[in-house]
Amino acid sequence: MWPQVKKMQLFVYCCVLMFSTGIESQTPAAATLIITNARVWTVDKQHPTAEAVAVIGDRIVAVGSSAEVDHWRGPQTKILDAAGKLLLPGFNDAHVHFVKGGAQLDQVQLTDATSEQEFVKRIAAQVKKTRKGEWILGGDWDETRWKPAQFPSKDAIDPVSPDTPVFISRHDGHMALANSMAMKLAGVAAKTPDIPGGVIMRDTQGNPTGIFKDAAQQYIRKAIPPMTHEQRLRAIKRALDYAASIGVTSVQHMNPEYEDIAAYSELAERGELTTRIYAAPLETGWEDFAKIGLRHAWVEDRIHV
Repeated sequence: MWPQVKKMQLFVYCCVLMFSTGIESQTPAAATLIITNARVWTVDKQHPTAEAVAVIGDRIVAVGSSAEVDHWRGPQTKILDAAGKLLLPGFNDAHVHFVKGGAQLDQVQLTDATSEQEFVKRIAAQVKKTRKGEWILGGDWDETRWKPAQFPSKDAIDPVSPDTPVFISRHDGHMALANSMAMKLAGVAAKTPDIPGGVIMRDTQGNPTGIFKDAAQQYIRKAIPPMTHEQRLRAIKRALDYAASIGVTSVQHMNPEYEDIAAYSELAERGELTTRIYAAPLETGWEDFAKIGLRHAWVEDRIHV
């Protein structure tokens, strides 16, 4: 009898297990988030549109009518009413320089400055926002918008930036303007020679006007301190916020510095990396990865290398 009893108990156990599993498969777990009353573009030709989406954690678990998706509602589910707006999958940007782009968002913007007066005014405003010891960079100025169209000089910006180094590029990248503080830090003076492929513009007395053309820009760039860890994190967070604001949820960061990847990892550990990053370092640095035993690409939840 004992073996038969054991067999019967096992049979009953299996029936109960199958029954309970069937119930669980028909009762969905509660969604973390439900977006309802939306115009959802599904990217499915058979069912191109829908009304609602259910999400658990970072996974979409249901797309369909509001009634269908409502089955995923639980007591802790956050409900977002889209008010009939269009809901799209996140965009991917296939080639960005994410950290540099984030830094540029907080740099002085001069492209649309329509006069030298406006140009100087914006630099003065940037000086007030710039932390002690940091440089004012960026700019992308275009003197052809001015009347008269003439290159700016250090004499125009020195009065508003006496203690803050400034080195701002023209929109085409072929020249940049430095103020006197930047030139002092770079050791540039009247006797500093031009270099092959580069020209320092000078006044009638032979003194630099602040304009450095092409290769001559390296005189100043070598004096700009490398980005600190704090500045890098600040730039990435600025880029993350901007990406989220326009629906970009993943990017390919081309030629990142190793420090960029380390900063991404730090933010990911804190749960603050809101954009998925595919980092593609230059292949010339493959030995650095080989030394620590990496033989192929590696993937974390939000970082691919």
